[in-house]
Amino acid sequence: MKIWLLTHSEELKKPSGTGKIVKETIESECEIIVWSRVDPSTAVLALSPANTVLVYPCKNEQQTSLTDLTPTVDNIIIIDGTWQQAKKIYNQSPYLKAFAHYEIKGIKSLYQKRRNQKDIGLCTAEVAIHLLTEYKHPAASSLLEKFTEFNQ
Repeated sequence: MKIWLLTHSEELKKPSGTGKIVKETIESECEIIVWSRVDPSTAVLALSPANTVLVYPCKNEQQTSLTDLTPTVDNIIIIDGTWQQAKKIYNQSPYLKAFAHYEIKGIKSLYQKRRNQKDIGLCTAEVAIHLLTEYKHPAASSLLEKFTEFNQ
């Protein structure tokens, strides 16, 4: 499994961004792709919808269950940015709509560095922790520890 962080350029400037922690923890299993509206990443465009899922709120008909996909999903895309940035990235990237969508529900964010704009919002590290835990990835506990330390 590989995690693709489709990252808003402003996130890379912030010391409170958690995408960096994800990359540090799972290294080669994570790619940080700086999003561009006019020049989409060829690597992301090359991902197959058959084995890629996008973590993003969706309509029920787009929703998929991660447990159903676990054996077949090789790539997971996480939009890394504020809620406003994520919405902009999603709306201005029609190719993202081709991927199955997975929405994380029922988890409240513990992130304290920045105010969440939505009650349901999770930071990038929390999303990755959830996914790694679901996949029983050995780095899940390490990422949780790094996030907890970072978040204090």
